[in-house]
Amino acid sequence: MDADDKTIVLSSTHSTHISLDAIRHGKAGLNEHRKGLLDRVPNQGDDAEFEAGSIELKDLAYLTAMTGDEFAILRGKDKDVLWHGTPVECDVLPKYEDDLLAHRLELYGHSHPGEPIPIVSADDRLFLRHIGQKKSFLVSGMTGRIDEFYDTFI
Repeated sequence: MDADDKTIVLSSTHSTHISLDAIRHGKAGLNEHRKGLLDRVPNQGDDAEFEAGSIELKDLAYLTAMTGDEFAILRGKDKDVLWHGTPVECDVLPKYEDDLLAHRLELYGHSHPGEPIPIVSADDRLFLRHIGQKKSFLVSGMTGRIDEFYDTFI
C-alpha cells in the first residue's frame, strides 16, 4: 500500500532496492509521508509519537537510506514511537525502559544502514531479553529486506 494515496501497489524487492539506492546517492527523495516522519525526528536521539500502526518497517528503510542512521519503531496499544538513532545504534532504553519492561511498548522493529541482508547483532538479542520480548523485526536500509529475529542465540 502506498502511504500517500492508500492504494494497493505491486512492486518487486528489486524496485525497492533501486529506490533505496537512489535515495542513498542523492538521486531521489522521500515521499511526503516519510518526509513528515523525518521532519518530526530530524536529529540523532530525537523521538516522536504517532498514531498506532502509522509507521511501517519499510518506512525505516527509507529513513535510513536518507540519513545513514538506524531508526526504531516502538509500538504500543495507542501509539507508535519513532526513534532516530545513530549509524550504529538506537539507544532507546534511557527514555523508554520502564514502558518496554512493563510491556506498554514493544520494539516492533529497527533498521541497519550498511547491510543488504540485515544481520542481527548479539546486542539486538540481548536487548530483547532485557525487556522480556521474544521477537522483533530488522530491516535493511540498503535493500528493504525485512527479517524477523528472536531473543535466542543459535
